[in-house]
Amino acid sequence: MKIEGKVETIIFRNETNGWTVMLLKSGKKYITAVGETNDLEVGDNLELEGEEASHKVYGEQFKFSTYKKVLPKNSSSLIQYIADNIKGIGKKTASKIVDMFGDDTVNVIRFSPSKLDGIKGLNTSKIDDLSTFFNEQWEKWNTIEYLSKFGLSVMVSSKIYEVLGSDTIDLVKENPYSLLGFVKRLEFKVVDEIGQKLGISLDNEDRVDNGLIYAINKITEFGHTCVEKTNLLSFAADLLHVDKSSIENAIDRLVFLNKLYVQQINEDDYIFRRGYYLAEENIANNIVTHTMQCISNLDYNKQIEKVSKKNDLVLSDEQKLAISTCLNSSISVITGGPGTGKTTIIKCIIDILENTKKDYVLCAPTGRAAKRIKETTGKEAKTLHRLLEITKVDDNDLDSIFELPVMTINSDVIIIDEASMIDCMMMNNLFKGLKTTTKLIMVGDVDQLPSVGPGSVLKDIIDSNVVNVIYLKQIYRQSAMSDIIVNAHRVNEGSYPEFKTKDTDLFFVKTDSIENTISEISSLISYRLENFAKFDIMKDLQVLTPMKKTQLGTVELNSIIQEILNKKSSTKNEKEFGGKIFRQGDKVMQIVNNYDKKFSINGEFFDGIYNGDIGYIKSIDNINKKMIVIFDEEKEVVYEFDEIEQLEHAFAVTIHKSQGSEFDYVILPLYAGYPKLFTRNLLYTAMTRAKKMLVIVGSKNVINHMVDNVESKNRKTGLKEKILSKL
Repeated sequence: MKIEGKVETIIFRNETNGWTVMLLKSGKKYITAVGETNDLEVGDNLELEGEEASHKVYGEQFKFSTYKKVLPKNSSSLIQYIADNIKGIGKKTASKIVDMFGDDTVNVIRFSPSKLDGIKGLNTSKIDDLSTFFNEQWEKWNTIEYLSKFGLSVMVSSKIYEVLGSDTIDLVKENPYSLLGFVKRLEFKVVDEIGQKLGISLDNEDRVDNGLIYAINKITEFGHTCVEKTNLLSFAADLLHVDKSSIENAIDRLVFLNKLYVQQINEDDYIFRRGYYLAEENIANNIVTHTMQCISNLDYNKQIEKVSKKNDLVLSDEQKLAISTCLNSSISVITGGPGTGKTTIIKCIIDILENTKKDYVLCAPTGRAAKRIKETTGKEAKTLHRLLEITKVDDNDLDSIFELPVMTINSDVIIIDEASMIDCMMMNNLFKGLKTTTKLIMVGDVDQLPSVGPGSVLKDIIDSNVVNVIYLKQIYRQSAMSDIIVNAHRVNEGSYPEFKTKDTDLFFVKTDSIENTISEISSLISYRLENFAKFDIMKDLQVLTPMKKTQLGTVELNSIIQEILNKKSSTKNEKEFGGKIFRQGDKVMQIVNNYDKKFSINGEFFDGIYNGDIGYIKSIDNINKKMIVIFDEEKEVVYEFDEIEQLEHAFAVTIHKSQGSEFDYVILPLYAGYPKLFTRNLLYTAMTRAKKMLVIVGSKNVINHMVDNVESKNRKTGLKEKILSKL
């Protein structure tokens, strides 16, 4: 059933999935229509396809499965449409166009725009804009209508059109499976439905090849850089409904075309996508090249003694060895848990480099980690993105990330803190900018969670045994007094944490239900913690949780905490987006890398806001549809309302997102969740985020399960074997 109408009111729209409730005027009737929409505004004329339905609460509705925008069919609507959509053309000029050409107006605009030359109020630029807009709109909605025949929603079709433009229909007809390479996060089954309706056979080479790469992407999306061939054959055969010989042939074809690579690891074949394989190759080559250099073994004892006195330090033999080893190595790694003196060693190395007139640069994988190293050392630190001058990049395009141009680093020494967070693509880019004469010092805790991106770089480098690695084991006096640090080490060694009831910075609050857990968290935030210690609860407290979903995930907890810490108020503007309320004063996190996003510090502008940056909403301007967020207490960033999808609330964040950060006070709910997700290094990472106090709320059984569960450390990578093969 089809109906036509004009959008009178948009009653509700979920910005995340496009679900819309709107009031249409169809003839003389008003109809409530519901369904997914994209790029819709009041005043749009629509043709919708669907069926009438009755909702038990909202009454009669038209539930549409697809729709398209249609050009206005009467003069007044067409005049308004032109005036609303073309900058610089008002209703007066639009009326002149319609009066002159009448029913032929749209055809003149699209196909004979030169006929508009004589109309007062129009110039060449405005005529071009008018013609381009009408043609683009026609092409877009013609494409969406075509794709809707295959069951694709307007939302998905619009995303496809945004990438492929006017070539979409021709490309789909020629090879629908190529959409998987152009449009990220498109599901194979969606594309396969198009292929099957176009009569493409199951064993078609384009179908099998593209399906195979999709299968590899799916298997490796949780941090692996490769997949065991036998697993890939089974997974892909089930996905594509073809026999394993067809998959074998596809692997051979794609290897021949250099789209896939094969590496033997422990006598088994592993399959890599091109970008991951070549990135690991580049890292391995550079590591071996660096380590084979001859470096003078200098005696730094006097320098170490000098900086010890300057900083009033009593260094252990372990720390002195670490300093000397790093200064005498082309590549070195310092690894150890909290309180083992990593920062002290970095400070001493910096002092010696300055005393010996060596150029050095401090950096970290994230903005928050760079800020923290600056705070602890007093020296300027950069993110790796800024150091390498990485600008705009498509995070979903593996080949473009691998081939990124980077800035050459001219320093004598590079010190990277939080090195466990570096994934294989970033390490590849670092080595592209690194001279063979530059010393590289990597500092990190290899027992924390692996990088969010693919690979297990720090662990693989350490396990290869080709670089000098300093393992810090001793917990120093001040840190040894912290029950957080002592118990974090216990957990890392496989022992259950021990909780005290007084004279401690680590507390356990036992609960017996999810509701009870939420209640305890709420009371801690509302008044109990502030009665215990004086601090800024909005800035100094962080709730960490293993999950995004469930009642103890970030989505639900953020909603609860927002109502405690930043209640609705007539003095605070707010904006609903994606089913969430963003309110002035809210704590928020950037969740994607935006290399081009500008921020200002005291009026001076810079580029780049990155995944994991935490800030606070300074203002919301509903008239101009803008929001201002302050990051790191100084970076002022303006977001248009259609950019809010880059943000999420950060009163509660996942433990993964907290990597590279430290917080004075941490609340950690551990009561229920997906058992495989609850691992030892997840617990260890969470515990090591807290500086002054950690409160674990939940069940000791869950905590003990996490200590016993070491499953998450087994990422499939080939870096270690590549390094060893080059010796």
